[in-house]
Amino acid sequence: MWTEIGKSMTHLLRSPMPLSAFALPKRLVVSFPLAQLLHRHTPPKPFCSRMSATPSTSLTHTISLPTQLGQPVQVLAASGLSDSEFRAAIESSLFRQWLKNLECENGILANGYMTLTQVLIQGVDMFGKRIGFLKFKADIIDKGTGKKVPGIVFARGPAVTVLILLESEGTTYAVLTEQVRVPTGRVVLELPAGMLDDDKGDFVGTAVREVEEEIGIRLKLEDMVDLTAFLDPSTGFKVFPSPVCWQC
Repeated sequence: MWTEIGKSMTHLLRSPMPLSAFALPKRLVVSFPLAQLLHRHTPPKPFCSRMSATPSTSLTHTISLPTQLGQPVQVLAASGLSDSEFRAAIESSLFRQWLKNLECENGILANGYMTLTQVLIQGVDMFGKRIGFLKFKADIIDKGTGKKVPGIVFARGPAVTVLILLESEGTTYAVLTEQVRVPTGRVVLELPAGMLDDDKGDFVGTAVREVEEEIGIRLKLEDMVDLTAFLDPSTGFKVFPSPVCWQC
């Protein structure tokens, strides 16, 4: 059954942390009843994981940062991490972006008040041939107090979330998808979302694919409008939804 929606509006929130919103045209033809859209979901992608908190005595790497010349940073592998996993971690866009963030204009190391001494790579989750999640611990010292600042990092990279509001016969609906979320121990209703496959920043394309895969709505790339430009430039046009342990 075809259901025609008189008015529709889509906001796309992207986090990689960038946050982005997009708008759909005023008319949208959907090929699924709304009740069916609310209960469609995509099975999670398989991945493998390995993590440890004990450093290995053999796998090490040294990096030099422009903001702290003469103070090399030791990068260690936790016990159980293979050489290939360790090398993939330190060469990944997730780790390189984190180092870049440290030294940016608002970075932790930019003003010289803090210093990075060591990084322990603890866990790597592979999504096929690429790193999906990267877990590590950074030893960052506040020079004023001599104490460490909290340095546990869970790097997952850029992702996109889509909020679709459908108005029909005077009622506004939010389209959700049902997903199994093991960390919560529950099956939850949530907004359609997905991670980018790489660091190229194709948020629009990812949004279109995720919406079609999860809820069956087909969007057109040319109809998407990026609202990230409306953010204040001081934000870097990015949003960190969980900055306590989330980077990139």
